[in-house]
Order: sequence, then C-alpha cells, then structure tokens
Amino acid sequence: MSHNSSSIGFTLLQQLVLGPRQRLLLRLGFLRCSKCKSRPIDILLDEYLGKHRQACIRCRSIVSVLHFFIDLALRMMHVSSESLGKALETPYWRKGITATLKGIAYFGVNKPITTGAPLFVVWNFTNRCNLRCKHCYQNAGPSLANELNTNEALNVVKDLSESDVSSIAFSGGEPLLRQDFFKVASYAKDCGMYVSVATNGTLITREVAKKLSKTVHYVEISLDGASPEVHDNFRGVPGSWERSVAGIRHLIDEGVTVGVATTATKSNINEIHKIIDLTEQLGADYFICFNFIPTGRGQEIIKSDLSPVEREELLISLYTRMVKNMLMKKKTQIYSTAPQFARVGLETQKKLMNELRGISSDYSPVIPATHYANLPGLTFETAEFIGGCGAGRVYAALSPEGDVQPCVFMPIKLGNLRKQRFEHIWLHSPVLNKLRNRDKLKGGCSICPYKYVCGGCRARAYGYFGDYLMHDPGCIRRITQDSLEQAQLIKA
Repeated sequence: MSHNSSSIGFTLLQQLVLGPRQRLLLRLGFLRCSKCKSRPIDILLDEYLGKHRQACIRCRSIVSVLHFFIDLALRMMHVSSESLGKALETPYWRKGITATLKGIAYFGVNKPITTGAPLFVVWNFTNRCNLRCKHCYQNAGPSLANELNTNEALNVVKDLSESDVSSIAFSGGEPLLRQDFFKVASYAKDCGMYVSVATNGTLITREVAKKLSKTVHYVEISLDGASPEVHDNFRGVPGSWERSVAGIRHLIDEGVTVGVATTATKSNINEIHKIIDLTEQLGADYFICFNFIPTGRGQEIIKSDLSPVEREELLISLYTRMVKNMLMKKKTQIYSTAPQFARVGLETQKKLMNELRGISSDYSPVIPATHYANLPGLTFETAEFIGGCGAGRVYAALSPEGDVQPCVFMPIKLGNLRKQRFEHIWLHSPVLNKLRNRDKLKGGCSICPYKYVCGGCRARAYGYFGDYLMHDPGCIRRITQDSLEQAQLIKA
C-alpha cells in the first residue's frame, strides 16, 4: 500500500463516518451480546480468519454492517482481506485493529486519530527503586503504602485486555523488584497483549534474562551515558553503568529484543551519539532518545533541560543517523519520543535527498510518525492522522495505586481501576477528550501548521505551565509567514 493511497483512504473514511448516526451504528458492534456471549466485532474478525460462528439475528445484522464498512475501508486503503486475516493471527495485532475500528466508531476519523483503547499502556508497577535518578518522573524510592496487590494487578490486566488494549509496558520504579512481576507479566502475555518492561537493567543476571526471554516481547534499559562517570552520576549509584551494560549483554545473549533508552539533558547531550555507538556495538535493536520532562524529581534539575536550539540540532542529527542506519540496513533503529521529531523529518528529508541517494538509490523519504514508528514514504497528510504526541489518544498510563493518567509524565488522575472500568475512563474522560482535540491547543502550538503532525509534548506543557493545552516551550519553531509558506511547500 502506498502512503499516498493511505492519505486518500483516511480522507474518504473521514467523510464516510463523519455522521453521528453512522458512528452510533458502528458502536453496536463493540457491545457484548448476552445471547451470543460475544461482540459482533469479534464474530466478524473470526470470520476473516475463516472461523464461522453462530450468532443471533441481531448480532448477524450488525456483523453485516461492520463487514460492509471494513471491506469498504480496506478497498480505500488498498489493503487485501488476506492481509487483514494474516495480521489478525497475532493476538496483539488483533487487539490493535479492534481498538482502531472502535476509535472510528466512537470518535470518527479525526486529525489526529484516537483509538478506542490505547495501543499501549505504561504501568508504573511499583514506586520502589534501587537507584536515585535525578530526572525520575515517578520520584521513585520506597514502595507506596497503597500499591495494587497481586490479585488487584491481575484484575487490572484482565480489565485492560477486555478493553482491547494491545500492549502493556511495565515500568516504575524498578518493576523487577516486585516479586509478582513475572506472574503478572505472564498473565498479560496469556491475555494476548504485547508485553514489555522498562528497567534500569541492574538486576538482570543471566538467570533473569533467561526468564524474561520466556515472559516478555521487549526489554528497554535506561542508559544515560556512554561511560560510567556520566551515567552513574545521573543515576545516583556507583557501579550502575557496569551492571546495566551487563544486563543488556545477557538479554541479547538470550535473543531478547532490546532497546536502549536515554533521556537527553545538558549533562549528556554530547554523549548521545556515543551512546548510540555503544548501543550498536552491543547489538541492541533500538535506541530511543527521551524528552526531558520537568516532573517528579525532574523539577529539581529543570535547568538541565535542553534549549530549543540544542533540541532542534539533536533531533536533526538523530533523524539523519536514523535514515542512514535504515539505508545501510544496520540492526539498530533510532527513535525519539519528542513529537517534534516528525516535523524535523518533514523539514529535513529534502535537504538530505542527494546525500542519502548517494548511500542507496532506493532512498524514499522517511518520517518518524510516532515514538516507535518510522514510515518510509509517509506524506504530510497521512502524518497528520497519525499525529505526534499520543497522550490520551493512543496511549495512557497507570500509577502503582491503579490511577489512570494521560501519560506517565502527566500526574493527572482520571479515575482508579479499583473503582472504575478502564474502558469507561478512556471513552468518557473530559481531560482525555480535550487532549484529543488539537484545535483546543493554546500559544504557539495552536497556530503551528504542524499541530496535527506534532502537537507538542503535552506533558512538557503541563510541567512548565500547569496547563496541558499550552505550547511546548522546547520547540524552536517560531510562527512566521516564512514558516507557514515552508509548511505549505512541504504539504504540496
């Protein structure tokens, strides 16, 4: 499927399901039938897999409507029903497809899109940690008195799975310090979710790595320096760099998919590419450069935040290296959680055209559309639907006590899973509905031609201004007539 076709398909879908009546009809497909003990959408997706099930007259009628809509959408997007069936064979892909269709039913096809359940949830599994990182958003230390117990944690996993969440990332604190981690993570995997863990890596012995290889799909280890001096100073515990690097090696030896995560600050900005070099030497699969967010202990080192110029130069260098790695077919892929990364890609790709075609004649412009997706040939229009910052749109967070938040860096309590169903919070939260509407943004982000592609980091806006709709102060972009004309040229 070409991304030009994808863009046209999104536009046609937007027109097709714009009306509330059509969306109301589609929503019926996501309600469980007491007679069939299932939802019409599940009956239909089974049929794409060649599994035909009995259904009551009402469900069969709804299935017919859904079938018509999905077949039409597939034709618009130039995707075959066989390709859909192949994707549905993987449980977490099926959940993601269900969540996307559910999002169309509940929210329509907006710029950017909102899914009917998060594509991934980051769960701060415990507040307990064995390090004292200067930038810790969780302000981790000892366990909290009211953290979810094992049975409650298992119930949360069940709730997330039934709400169509496709991916869960255990974070913290240090999630491996909880004795029930493997039990809860294994249950999440059994529920068909993609399971990952974000860890400082210091506890990953060969035995733990072997256990993780059988429990999770992906492990992300934080490394904030290419040398012990920089990393250990940042992490607050001597010897942590050596143990983290050893953990990475153990995981790679066990065949685990591994990412190295670095938070960029003034303290380590000159180390970023050295850390990428180390990541490549170790044989890790991904390098992810995280935005610094002034929340938790990060508020104490707010002066370490990059200036807009420093951030821009870093993102341009990361984008350039990302594309070169792809063209040279290097193993390590490069990402950034900065929403501006997509805008930087759009602005930089044409400048690099001749240089990159010198590396490979197969070069096609690559736009980093989201935190973990680099898409060759992506157009401006399609990027607007995918949309940069995912807080409250395609992503949510959980606290150790079961509080739902828009983002791990945005400690706004939307509800608690001890008392409420996750699906209800996701579909009806006033805060999330504001975050989903880029037309509600304030300041520079509100008039930026890239607001649907990027949207600015909502957590940084909240950390700096206490208002998640304000502009992201870390962006270099100044709204001038020249920048508007430049965006129009790129869009054309």
